[in-house]
Amino acid sequence: MRFKIIYLWFGLPFIIGILWFLAFYVPLSSFIVKQRAELESAKRTRETMGNAVRDILEVRKRDAQARVSLDDISKNMLMYDQFPSFMKSVTEIGKREGIVLDSLSCIVFPHDSQKIPSLITPALDMGLKGRFFDIAKFLEKVEKQKGFNRIVDGKVSYTDKEYPVLAGKFLVEFRAWKRY
Repeated sequence: MRFKIIYLWFGLPFIIGILWFLAFYVPLSSFIVKQRAELESAKRTRETMGNAVRDILEVRKRDAQARVSLDDISKNMLMYDQFPSFMKSVTEIGKREGIVLDSLSCIVFPHDSQKIPSLITPALDMGLKGRFFDIAKFLEKVEKQKGFNRIVDGKVSYTDKEYPVLAGKFLVEFRAWKRY
């Protein structure tokens, strides 16, 4: 019997250890593993949501910038149906600067498929006579006009008998909105 009591004294702690391991440690460790997996899933979800919120804020910021840009562009654009009165104001600027407009005509460049269909680019083909500095001041004032895009072409010539007065031919391009 003594032999069995020794097994009992040595085996009992071993059996209690195994029972404790099976009853407490295994369920607790599996619970901890599940909690870690949920925590990692929550971290990934939080990161995904954070990226989505940053993307949404970035899109809103770009949208606001685009709206501000569009408003600025719209303020500095002509309406194509107002272009005749604009041409009249250009001739008045020329008269104030001492420029004689020999010819003034409007050319509408062909529609570019890359551009917005409601945005057209009319150009004024101007034949001018005047002094060099007067022509320069006139072109500066035209450049400051609403809808100015660029000076496409310009030529200045003179004749000996009219020397202080130069003749110029300029093609000035503008941007305008076209209403449908």
